[in-house]
Amino acid sequence: MSPETITIALVALGILLIFILAEQPIWIGLAASGALGLVLLNGIDVASNTIGLAPFTSTAVYTLVIIPLFVAMGVFAARAGIADDIFIIAERVSRRIPGNLGVATILACGGFAAVTGSSVATAATFGRVAVSRMAARGYRPDAAAALVAMGGTLGVLIPPSVVLVVYASLTGSSIGKLLLAAVLPGLTTMAVYIIFVIVLYKRGFFDPQRLSKKVAAAERRAVAVGATVGAGGTGVTTATLDAPLRNAVRPEKPVVTRKNIVGAFYVALLFAIVIGGMYLGWFTATEAGAIAAFVALIIVVVRLSRGGFKATLVGLKDSIIESASLGTMIFALLAGGGIFSFFLLKTGIPSVLARQVVDWGLPAWAIVVIALIVMVILGMFLDGFSIMIIVIPLLWPVLDAVGVDAIWFGILTVKAVEIGLVTPPFGLNVYVVSSAAPGVKPEKVFAAVMPFVLAEFVVIALLMLFPQIVSFLPSLAAI
Repeated sequence: MSPETITIALVALGILLIFILAEQPIWIGLAASGALGLVLLNGIDVASNTIGLAPFTSTAVYTLVIIPLFVAMGVFAARAGIADDIFIIAERVSRRIPGNLGVATILACGGFAAVTGSSVATAATFGRVAVSRMAARGYRPDAAAALVAMGGTLGVLIPPSVVLVVYASLTGSSIGKLLLAAVLPGLTTMAVYIIFVIVLYKRGFFDPQRLSKKVAAAERRAVAVGATVGAGGTGVTTATLDAPLRNAVRPEKPVVTRKNIVGAFYVALLFAIVIGGMYLGWFTATEAGAIAAFVALIIVVVRLSRGGFKATLVGLKDSIIESASLGTMIFALLAGGGIFSFFLLKTGIPSVLARQVVDWGLPAWAIVVIALIVMVILGMFLDGFSIMIIVIPLLWPVLDAVGVDAIWFGILTVKAVEIGLVTPPFGLNVYVVSSAAPGVKPEKVFAAVMPFVLAEFVVIALLMLFPQIVSFLPSLAAI
């Protein structure tokens, strides 16, 4: 590779970095840096042809139709208000487990992720639903918010994950197999989170006794005052203690209604359509997405119709606008990434890098670890889609050259992205939860989330030591 090519590549990367630091839309940065790099590398004619062709070729792919379908399904499901339903069910199921509200939050986040495929939507929804309930039970608000932020990361792993679809399109992997491969890692992640919640709860991390101690002290003071002033005193007794505080310590059992059960059934139905249909070979991934999106549309219409015809129309309009907005953002990233990827291909950097790494003789696992470290660092500054589109075209030729399985590495990549979603300085989920839960400061949530980041590294280690967790379901599926 000539020094001139290296200089051009550095200039293009510098421009992309400027866009990122200036907090400008990443797709514009990708398109602008790639286009300028092509102009400097091959001239204006090649650059103009590429700018016109690359966005089309990178997005006009039949398999990518699944992206707006999954997005629509998630938006419809969220609009139907099933988050409260599955949280109440999860709370009832886990009521005998230490730290049951924390466990319920993880279970509910996993269930909600199974129909939304969005980390931000999961974090925002349960930032409103779960944090206040945990705080009312005596959980530290920052620790409760950290738990929700971590639970929200399940949205990028548990199918239907749009991030996995983007990864599949960039590496040429089977979307169906990749989605199936994410099921057991998703359940493993939930299990590890729950174990950490129970252990941390028992060690006092959530400080569940804080309100109990305050109530006991208040009761003692009230009794003392009542005994001192006697009948002619103020009448302050334990009966006049603040009722909400007493209820916070002695909560009633969650009442599961018919609506909650139906909402949980909707979640199970949508997940069964997507995963069960693909596993049994009844649907392709795209067909499963289309059917699930249609069923989600019916569900949201049924739920919204209780508010009247006008409320139904307004809810549907908002859902369609939100779906179109999210889908457009993803395809804009793919279009800009198409230009940038073509530029990288023209420079020859991926192939040169692959040959160089192979010549070094590093074992495949070491290269995978290095790649994951790079993505964890980038995840502190970029969202998952941007990381995929920037890094995968550069790294995948290297990993492919040393024989790394694309499906297995895709799941590990998502795990690395999850860590970036909750680590400073720009951990997106932390800011989302902090904005959804008034009074919770992001800096305190960042500090409280660190034990759960350790849980992520435990899961990554398990997936690297036992790759069968990833490969088991795809090996059995009829796709």
